[in-house]
Amino acid sequence: MRAKRIGRWAVVAGVLAVAAGCGAAEPTPVSPQLGTEFTLAPGETARLDGTRLTVMFGEVPADSRCPDGAACVWEGDATVVTEVTVGDQRSRHELHTSPRFATEAAVGGYRIELVTLRPFRPASGTVPGGDYRVDLLVTGQ
Repeated sequence: MRAKRIGRWAVVAGVLAVAAGCGAAEPTPVSPQLGTEFTLAPGETARLDGTRLTVMFGEVPADSRCPDGAACVWEGDATVVTEVTVGDQRSRHELHTSPRFATEAAVGGYRIELVTLRPFRPASGTVPGGDYRVDLLVTGQ
């Protein structure tokens, strides 16, 4: 009887250890080619040109774009924060959806361009931060 109890606790402990290890895995970085558009979710990283360049999509701290289906006087703007690392040099860049502001950044011989930010704002409410997806294009200068 005592052996069965010890065996059950060993199984329970093993299941808990596996479950704990599965909870908060880091997202796998994407590895697109230079000159090819790619999509990132907040917190995701792309590794390009071998491992020389990484681009991480941080957040969208501001989104004043015209809501989906609305008629607006101007298109509005959203700010996308990226963190770019070239070699051992790291820099933070704010890219914008409106061409009135910076839509690209030049870093260490590369050009990082914001192509699209999805989804558009709904007519009522906001987009939850984790729902954003950004399409980027990275080319050599």
